[in-house]
Amino acid sequence: MSISLRSRRGAIGKSWHAAALRDAAERLLGVGRAGGGKADARAGRVQWLDVTAGIARGDVQGADGELHRARVDLPAFSLDDRGEFLRLARARPELPARLAGGEYPEEFERELAASDLSLLPRGASELSHDCSCLDWPGPCRHVAALVYVLVEAVDDKPVQLLTLRGLTLEDLVAPIETAAPQRAEPGEDADGDGAGTADGPGEDAPRSPAPAPYDPTRTSPELLSEAIGAEPARIIARFYGSAAVDGEPPDPE
Repeated sequence: MSISLRSRRGAIGKSWHAAALRDAAERLLGVGRAGGGKADARAGRVQWLDVTAGIARGDVQGADGELHRARVDLPAFSLDDRGEFLRLARARPELPARLAGGEYPEEFERELAASDLSLLPRGASELSHDCSCLDWPGPCRHVAALVYVLVEAVDDKPVQLLTLRGLTLEDLVAPIETAAPQRAEPGEDADGDGAGTADGPGEDAPRSPAPAPYDPTRTSPELLSEAIGAEPARIIARFYGSAAVDGEPPDPE
C-alpha cells in the first residue's frame, strides 16, 4: 500500500519545521531531483516509510515498476549532545505535549541553537543518502521522493524529528537519574566492589580471623603473673572467680 500525500500542488510541508527540513533536503537534492521526487511522492510511488534513530527508509517504485530501497540519514545525537538536549527540554515541561500534538515550538529551536544543537538538519551537509538503484552517486529521484514523504510525516508528527535524533517522548519526561552515594563497608571502596582502600584490604583480600573472647578460666596463672605481675593477676582471678594464680586458690565469694 503506497503513501498518499495531502499536498497536491505547491510546496510540501506547511509548518515551519517541515519547511526547514524540506529546504535543507532540497539543497542536497538540487532542482532537477527535487522536481522528479516531488512528482513521484505525489504519485504514491513511496510504498512505506520507517523512521528510526538516524535513518528514514522506504521502498520507492521506479518508472518500470521495480521497487528500490531508499534511505535518508540524519545523525542521532552524540551522548554529550543528548544530555544537553534533555537538560534544555526538561526545563520546558509543556514540550512533550506540544510535540505529541503536532507542534514544535520555534522558540525552543532557538534555545537549542544557543547550545549549537538542533532537531533539524543544520544544512545539507548533515544529511546523507543511499538507494539500491544504480543511479550513483545520487541523490536519485527515489531518495527525493522519500524525502518529501518524510517532510509531510514530520509536518504531521514533529516527534519524528526526536526519533531521528535517537530520542523518544518518554526521554523528555523521565527523571534524571542520580545515584545515591553508598556507604562503604569496611574493606570496600565507595563502589562496593571490594577493590580496597589505602587504609585496608579489599573484599577479596584474605582477612585475619576475629580474636576469640578472653576466657580467664583457660589462662595460665603463671604466664599471666609473668605478663602483668602477681598482684594484677590476683585481682583478675578474683574478679572472674578463676583458678588460683601463683598456685593460690581464689578468694571465696
